[in-house]
Amino acid sequence: MKTWKILLLLALVFFAGLAVGVVGTRIAVRRVVQQALVHPERTQLLMEHNLTRRLRLDADQQEKLHAILTDTRGQLTALRKEFQPQAAQVLQDTDSKITAILTPSQQARYDKIKERTWPGMRAWRTTPSPAP
Repeated sequence: MKTWKILLLLALVFFAGLAVGVVGTRIAVRRVVQQALVHPERTQLLMEHNLTRRLRLDADQQEKLHAILTDTRGQLTALRKEFQPQAAQVLQDTDSKITAILTPSQQARYDKIKERTWPGMRAWRTTPSPAP
C-alpha cells in the first residue's frame, strides 16, 4: 500500500512540474514575441551578439551581418505596416461578430477575458470597435 502511495505522489509531482513548465514556457514565449514586436532593434542587437559569439565572426563579417539584419528589419517593418490595417479589420470584424451573439452579462465577461488574455490586441486596432 505504501508503494502505491509513493508512486501516486511521484506521478502527481511529475504532472504538476509538467503543467508549470508548459504554462511558464507559454508566458515566456508570449513576452519575448511582444518585446520583439515593440523593440525590433533590441531583437536585432541580440541576434547580432549571439551570432557573432557563436560563429566567431570577424569585424568585417559583423559589419555585413549588421547590414543584412538592418535591411531585414526594415523590410519586415514595411510589410507589417502594409498588412496591419487588414489584419486589424479582420480581428475587429471577428470581435464584433462574437460580441453580437453574447448576452450583456456574457459581453462583460468577454471584455474582461479580452483584456486579460489578449492585451496586445489593442495595438492592432486602427479604429474603435463598432457598436453591435
